Amino acid sequence: MNTLIFTIRTSLEDLDAGLKGQLNITDDMEALAAKMFINNQPDLWVKYAYFSLKDLLTWWDDLIARIA
Repeated sequence: MNTLIFTIRTSLEDLDAGLKGQLNITDDMEALAAKMFINNQPDLWVKYAYFSLKDLLTWWDDLIARIA
């Protein structure tokens, strides 16, 4: 679970910095933004997460409940 949380945090921080112009946008950042835009779980997060067929919003709510 710690690896998943770390991956989510760093990928979102990198995407934020890329959108602000502080970093160059990479292919991974574009893929992350595209998946989030269509409400799907990003592939980078699925790699470390538990199996789920839920959309991103429902999966996020479930993740927060599991952490709590």
